[in-house]
Amino acid sequence: MELTVKQIVERAEKIGVIGSPSSTANLTIDILGTAVNKRLVGGLSVFEYDQDGQEHYALGQIVEIEMRNVWTQDPTIRGLIRQRGRVDPITERQDTHTALMSISSVFQNQGGRIGQSILGTVPPTGTSIKLMSKEVMDSILRDYQDQLFYLGNAYATQIPLPMWFKHFGTGEKGAGEAYHLGIFGKTGSGKSVLAKMILSAYTKHKEMSIFILDPQGEFSKDFTKETELKKIVRQSGRRVEVYRVHDLALTGWDLFKKILVTSGFLNRLGIILDTNRWQAANQIQKILEDSCEEKERYKVLWHAHGRSFFEIVWSKLQE
Repeated sequence: MELTVKQIVERAEKIGVIGSPSSTANLTIDILGTAVNKRLVGGLSVFEYDQDGQEHYALGQIVEIEMRNVWTQDPTIRGLIRQRGRVDPITERQDTHTALMSISSVFQNQGGRIGQSILGTVPPTGTSIKLMSKEVMDSILRDYQDQLFYLGNAYATQIPLPMWFKHFGTGEKGAGEAYHLGIFGKTGSGKSVLAKMILSAYTKHKEMSIFILDPQGEFSKDFTKETELKKIVRQSGRRVEVYRVHDLALTGWDLFKKILVTSGFLNRLGIILDTNRWQAANQIQKILEDSCEEKERYKVLWHAHGRSFFEIVWSKLQE
């Protein structure tokens, strides 16, 4: 017989209880003596509580632990500690450890099906805090396994961290609106790798098209070689089209001249001032237009990237 979420959570290791003061933003956790030597900061925890007459399960992260010993704050005891180093049975035995827990997600049991919710009240003091495990995580999210994507393990644990990457449309697997994601970090920290993993997660949604601006050519190289990213995209049944900048047709001379000015091409020719660069861009336009018959001038932009047109411009500029 399959265990319920409640039974699995009850079996999890207890590390503390909710203390005071607590709020819906952050909970104060009184750490049990059996857990004070565990690495808890950054780890995931879970607790069960009642809200609106229904079972709720809140997942959160231990963000800080504080140790207090009111006896060692007494000036007399401090003097003894300075002389002896320890004062039994005050030091260590009278230490109390308090943690700060930040809630990340809440789920409710709706007639046997787990759904998303919010922390709309503060659970009572004494509510047991359990250490998160893979078994607990899987039991809470068992109804959503086909929607989850795992980018790696949760911080400081060996628990695969499930994430939702929903398409921007409506429906069960849709977010209903578009979201902006930002990836920040130092050079070499793995930003590109994470971006590719997120990209592979979105490829499973046939409702979405993905447009990548790739100035370094990093993603396009992955799609032209037999890489893991290409295999994942192929398994999702998606078609990938790679376009070079030369494949893009310019829509007018204004855009062409703007690219000349901002790309650094004219800078490398020694044209530094902004006004001079625009004058040079206008001159290049005139040279290209004069290089062909009037009825063919509209086609010049389609081929302006070619070597032959560059040589025409270069020879005219030297004159």
